[in-house]
Amino acid sequence: MRRVLTSIVIAAAASTLLVACGDSGDSSSSTGSSSKEKGPITLGFAIGKTGFMDAYDGPPFTAAQLAVADINAKGGVDGRPLKIVSADSKSKPDLAGDAATQVLSQGADVVVTSCDFDQGSPAAILATGKGKLAFSTCAASTAFGPQGIGPLAYTMATAASAEGATMAEWATKEKKAKTAYVLLDDTIEFTKQSAYGFTERWKQLGNTLVGQDTFKQEDPSIDAQITRLKGLATKPDVIFLTSYMPGEAKALKQLRAAGIDTPILADEDVDGDFWKDAVPDISDVYYTTYVSIYGDDPDKKVNDLVTRFVKETSKKPDNGLFLTGYATVQAIAKAIELAGGSTDGSALAAKLDTFEDEPLLLPTTFTKDLHITTDRTERVMEIKDGKSSFVQNWKPTQVPIPPSK
Repeated sequence: MRRVLTSIVIAAAASTLLVACGDSGDSSSSTGSSSKEKGPITLGFAIGKTGFMDAYDGPPFTAAQLAVADINAKGGVDGRPLKIVSADSKSKPDLAGDAATQVLSQGADVVVTSCDFDQGSPAAILATGKGKLAFSTCAASTAFGPQGIGPLAYTMATAASAEGATMAEWATKEKKAKTAYVLLDDTIEFTKQSAYGFTERWKQLGNTLVGQDTFKQEDPSIDAQITRLKGLATKPDVIFLTSYMPGEAKALKQLRAAGIDTPILADEDVDGDFWKDAVPDISDVYYTTYVSIYGDDPDKKVNDLVTRFVKETSKKPDNGLFLTGYATVQAIAKAIELAGGSTDGSALAAKLDTFEDEPLLLPTTFTKDLHITTDRTERVMEIKDGKSSFVQNWKPTQVPIPPSK
């Protein structure tokens, strides 16, 4: 695990970045007297570097460092190099504010938060309260913005409801499914909004929900839910399961162990291989994610970045979420450039709100009302015999937006 307060400074001459596990690394070099006088632009990552969130925050953090290296190699932003400092929230929401305070004390101009609304919102609330832009790599709740945290909060995520809607549309057309059962782990906002997107879109398509049930991440078993599922008068064509690891792996294992061989639909939280030892050789699972990490993504730039990631870290990204870190840095750098070099939160927000299918590695659209992208083309993936592979691109035609709270 990476240690607390990693600080990485990369100069404009840097062309590659070795991701280290130590407290700091410095490959600084002069970018000219003007940029020296202005100093670097500091991005402060208040993320889960230890605990279960490391699987979700770690890959975007590594990709963000690669993006910083690329931008600095081209002269930085407004003649200034980008610099990264970081602090560990230890995957605990009540420590996220402390992590934000730590990076702000190190001069963070922008605070980058955890890849989850529940985990990242305390850091975002603290940062935006000080007039700083807060940017989550992949918190997929529509509340990460004006509907929840406020106008200075943004996320590079695809909206969770868009992931649910994608699976509803894909299963209807490609699997010819007409009946579905929804099993929701209701402990976090992401899963609730993913289930909302699926169920609403499923009904819009004229399909039938034969049952819905909930469980919690910490539940030791879902025996009661399985009993109710097996007792349904009408068997579902598909099961939509939304949770996160390790609870989702336990649920998958119990479903299959109970003899339920119905195709299972899921979202990004089943992406990657880090959980598969718990459910070896699982098949007939389909999910949506940002990109394929398996070398078969339809975008060559993605495959090239995966190759580079492997070269730098000696392993594949844990999941497709890694790309959000790269795109987050691209978005922040673009906003600073458009704002004439300003890092003021309001100035950056005004520029981000003009993004319409902005050609980052993840095409991105923001509006004054939604600081999350809802219309991004996603990857539908299949898990067969424990191996994941790309199936096809899918862009949802309609995305239900959860009501603001």
